[in-house]
Amino acid sequence: MLFGNASKKPSLELVRRIKLTLHEALDLPEEAIITVTQLACLEEDCEPLETVIGLHRPSAPQLQYKLNKATDLVGAEDLLLVCEAWGFEAKIKVIDSFSKERTQ
Repeated sequence: MLFGNASKKPSLELVRRIKLTLHEALDLPEEAIITVTQLACLEEDCEPLETVIGLHRPSAPQLQYKLNKATDLVGAEDLLLVCEAWGFEAKIKVIDSFSKERTQ
């Protein structure tokens, strides 16, 4: 359960763009699934909302990365951090296109 202003849901269009951008930037197979979830963060020194991004691939361990910010605040630099944390070399051009779409 979310409290106070934390109940605001992220933009569904943005969630879709994050998933598509990561899928393309990492050149993932079609069966790979990217998840994007906004959660209330109740830990000390944590923003009220955090974004958890997961990667599910057949025959591979699940990967997850937490961003200490609301999903609507996620930018290209955050997606690059996710790729690096997972040990992938991302296609920078694809990540850059996410940034350009956010500013339009």
